[in-house]
Amino acid sequence: MEKTNRFKILTVPFLLILAVSMFSYTAFADIGGRTGRTLKTSTSGCSCHSSRDLTTNVTISGPSTVTTGSTNTYTLTISRTTKTGAGCNISARTGTLNIVSTTIHKSGLELTHNNNIPMVSNSVSVSFSYTAPASPLTDTIFATGLATNSSGDEIGDLWNWAPSFRVTVIPPPKILHLTVLIEGFFNPGSGILIRDTVRVYLRNTTAPYAIVDQAKEYLDQFGKADFSFNTAANSTPYYVVVQHRNSIETWSAGGNSFVSNSLTYDFTTASSKAYGSNMQLVGAKWTIFSGDENQDGTVDASDLSDADNDALNSLSGYVPTDVNGDEFVDAGDVSLIDNNGSISVSVIRP
Repeated sequence: MEKTNRFKILTVPFLLILAVSMFSYTAFADIGGRTGRTLKTSTSGCSCHSSRDLTTNVTISGPSTVTTGSTNTYTLTISRTTKTGAGCNISARTGTLNIVSTTIHKSGLELTHNNNIPMVSNSVSVSFSYTAPASPLTDTIFATGLATNSSGDEIGDLWNWAPSFRVTVIPPPKILHLTVLIEGFFNPGSGILIRDTVRVYLRNTTAPYAIVDQAKEYLDQFGKADFSFNTAANSTPYYVVVQHRNSIETWSAGGNSFVSNSLTYDFTTASSKAYGSNMQLVGAKWTIFSGDENQDGTVDASDLSDADNDALNSLSGYVPTDVNGDEFVDAGDVSLIDNNGSISVSVIRP
C-alpha cells in the first residue's frame, strides 16, 4: 500500500507538468502555423483565437492580371492597433504558392507562419509568390490574418479574413516586331526616320477582314517598333495593317502568323511586302506613301488644298498637313502631296 501511494504522489505532478506543457504549446499562437483556415476551405477562420474582428485589417496586394505560367510576387499585410505580433494562412484556388519572406513556410499547398511574427508599429507584411496555371482563367488568392499580443497564449488575439483577391490569368501577349518607313519622314541619305507613332491592326484574312486586335507604338529612327497584342492567337494568319496620321493605310501582302508568340514583318525590303505593292521607293528602302492628311484613303486635291492653305498661313507644329515631319507646313509638304496626288495614290485592300 505504501508503494502505491508513493507512485501516486510521483505521478500526479508529472501529469500536471505534461498537461501545462501541452497547453502552452497549443496556446502559443500555433507555433508552426496552421492551414485550412482561409475561405478556400473554411468558414470558421482562426476560431480558437476568439471570434472574427473586423477592425483587424488584412489585405493582399499584387498584380490582378498575370500571364499563364508566370510567377509574380504578392504581399499580405496584417495590421491592428495595440497588437504586436501576427500569424497567417494563405491559399490559392488553382495557382501555386511559394514563400518569399522567411517568416512563413509552405505546408502542403498553403502558406503559414513559422512562429509569432513581430509587428512594427502595429503592422506586418509578408511576401509570397504566385505561379499562374498554364491555362487562362480567373483564380482567387485567399488569406486569413491573426493579430496577437505576443504573450504566448490566445488571450486577446484577434483575426480576420482578407478580401478574396481575384487574379485574371491571360495568355502571354503576341509580339509583332515591325519595320516600316514613312515616305515623307525618311531621309535616304542618313537612313534615319523622323520618329512618329503608327497604329497597327491585325485583321482576319477572310472577308469581311474583321479587326482582331490593335496596338500603337513609336517607331524608332530606323522604323522599328514592337507591338503587343493580347487577343491574337498563334498559328492563325492575319493581315498586318499600318496606319499613320498623314500617310496611306498600308496592308501586308498576305496573312502572317505568330509562332511561339512572335512575328517579324519588314515592309521596307520590297514593294511586294505590301498588298498590291502599294509603296514608294525612297533611296534603297520601300516606304508607305505620305500625303493623306485628311485620312480619307486617297491623296487628292482636298489634301493639297489643306496643305496649300496651311503653308500660306505658315502653320507649324504637330499638324496633319506637315507630311515631311519637320513641324512646318511649307512648299516641301505641298510638293509631296501634289506628286502623290498626280499618280492617284490610294489605299489598296483585299
